[in-house]
Amino acid sequence: MSLFFTVIPALFLIVLLDKFDDYQDKLIDVEDDAEEVKFVKAEKKKFVTLGVTALLLSICMVIVFAIVMMVNLNFSYTGYWWLQVFTFLLALMYILFRVFRVQVITVYYKLNALSSSVGYLRYYFVVAIVVLLFLINSNLAVFYNWKQANAMLILLSYLFIFYYILACLVKYYFMLSIFKTQQTDLEKIPYVTDKSYLYNSGVKQKNRHHLVPLTEQRNFSQRRRLIASVSTMLVIVLGIISLNSESAIHELKVYPKAGHEKLLEMEAFKVKLRERTHKPLFFVAAHGGGLKANIWTMKVLNEIQMKTDANFLNQTISFSGASGGMMGLSLYSVLVGQYMNDYNAIGTKIDEVATENFASKDLALTFGFDGFRKFFPFNKMGEYKDRSYYAMVTYRNILESKTAMTLDSLSFNAYWKTHIFDNKNHYFPSLIINTAKTNGKRGVFFSIKYPKDSTLFYNSDNLSQLHNGSIAFYEAVSSTNRFPALSPAAKIKNYGHYIDAGAIDNSGLLSSIDLHTYLLKDSTLNTTKKIFVEIVNGRNNYIWHLIQKFKKEKDIAHFIIEEREQDNIVADLKTGLNLDKIPNYLSDFLTDWSKDPLVSYIPIYLPFQIELQEVETFLGGDLTDADQIIELKYFLDQENAKVKKQINDNGTIWRTYEPTLARHLSISTITYYDRVIRSKLITDQIEEIQAELKTITTSHEIN
Repeated sequence: MSLFFTVIPALFLIVLLDKFDDYQDKLIDVEDDAEEVKFVKAEKKKFVTLGVTALLLSICMVIVFAIVMMVNLNFSYTGYWWLQVFTFLLALMYILFRVFRVQVITVYYKLNALSSSVGYLRYYFVVAIVVLLFLINSNLAVFYNWKQANAMLILLSYLFIFYYILACLVKYYFMLSIFKTQQTDLEKIPYVTDKSYLYNSGVKQKNRHHLVPLTEQRNFSQRRRLIASVSTMLVIVLGIISLNSESAIHELKVYPKAGHEKLLEMEAFKVKLRERTHKPLFFVAAHGGGLKANIWTMKVLNEIQMKTDANFLNQTISFSGASGGMMGLSLYSVLVGQYMNDYNAIGTKIDEVATENFASKDLALTFGFDGFRKFFPFNKMGEYKDRSYYAMVTYRNILESKTAMTLDSLSFNAYWKTHIFDNKNHYFPSLIINTAKTNGKRGVFFSIKYPKDSTLFYNSDNLSQLHNGSIAFYEAVSSTNRFPALSPAAKIKNYGHYIDAGAIDNSGLLSSIDLHTYLLKDSTLNTTKKIFVEIVNGRNNYIWHLIQKFKKEKDIAHFIIEEREQDNIVADLKTGLNLDKIPNYLSDFLTDWSKDPLVSYIPIYLPFQIELQEVETFLGGDLTDADQIIELKYFLDQENAKVKKQINDNGTIWRTYEPTLARHLSISTITYYDRVIRSKLITDQIEEIQAELKTITTSHEIN
């Protein structure tokens, strides 16, 4: 049915254009027969009248539908089809408008403004001004924390402006081409006079003095072409200068070192860890995935803390993640520093973050002020403050109940020590902020100060101990969440550019294992059991998890598939853009390593309902073994039934929606998280953590 709504408008346009061509061909065929010409024109008149009437009716229907939907639209199966029908009507209205607009005056003279080319251009100009003012307001809304419109409206507004500019340029060059030869061309037509030329211009008599006289059009065209050529060259030159001109717009500000800041040294941190070796110690890692990962990570941590009576974090060595997952770990750290063990207050703040419209802010600045400032000489404006900076301002203001639009300058390490570690009874898991350098190295902000000659995080830059100063806390956290295209690369003076951490390791496990390996060198810490908790939010990760589970249950070593053929370039792109290469390897590695009694691995997956076709897409081909297909279908049905039962969304109005990669979450997505958290879907993993926390491990027992 969706295909029907897509194809019909295109076919409708083809039929209408073919009908007009048919009438034109008939007029040419019967041009010598006056009666036949009259008959064909009458038939064409009926067709045009019908089309114009249909256009006016479609406009009315679209308006009525829009009003009805604004009042009654629900997130439901019925609401979905309302939107499909409305989109279909919009498509039909647009086609009728493009085909019959100029004909309106011939049917309904009082609506001649709709047919006027000049009026049409004025209408688009007025709309462009309104849209431009809306976009300016959207940019200012970021700086002044005003309420934002929906991200899709902002994106469509930018597309309209770009289209308007392109259309104006094309029409401008088109008119210059006409002006170049118009006088000569018109002189060849004997019945065209100056009077008839002015009358058919579509311009009212009182405004015709603005028209360029026929005798001056050629010179006018040449002058304007020269101006256009010079302007184009100037734009190209400015573009080249902009590409090679240094800019600090996306630079993270390096603040001078402050001697009074409180930092936690590695040896002092080890002392705190030794006090906790009577129980297993945890490493927490969280996958990237935008705001979806951010919220899932915080909600899972809050649930674990609540179910373990606040003992979980007290036995956790580190938080390490990538992109949205690392954001969730960092923001949860701030919340615990602010609200201690008040889980309701923390939960309320998490929901505030979840409902915040980050997508609109990002889009407004990406194509607005940030995009504008990429060009010389504007790239010297507003150093250090871009869309990533203002996103962190929004996070800070929500978490800390502030209203200021600038971030504090307290360094990453000092903020963690003062506002998180000290506030939480002088212990809190260390933070490992991961990011990816453009040369393939990692960038790491580690909240513990350690000797610079120590080998801790391999193939990485120690960004928390810069030679020339320090990065402030929230700006350091922002470096992990730099999704390509949407977010700018973070520049650190004298160090380089850093993008989203997921470009290297989208799980955060790599840095967790680095820290674990480093601590194993300490004989007072290497006999305590270590548990790696991985918080996973990706749909493909869940599919991979189900495949591993199915293989284990059915003792299947390999799926037999018929590969889906794909071009070399497509294969290269899919492999290069896949962010699960390192995470899946590390998951297998930890699963095997957990055979060691001193190591355990607990992944916590965000559950989804998965179809057989999704598994085949993941595998890269269609399953060919009939028995495997039957068993896998049955297995997926069972797993999906568990999810469906726990989510419990079987009403007419949909209350939940499976999370997707996004910067703006719907209420239905947040409800989905809450129902998963309250359900039995992650109960086993939390109970496993609870059981480990009740275990007493001493060196004597282990030996």
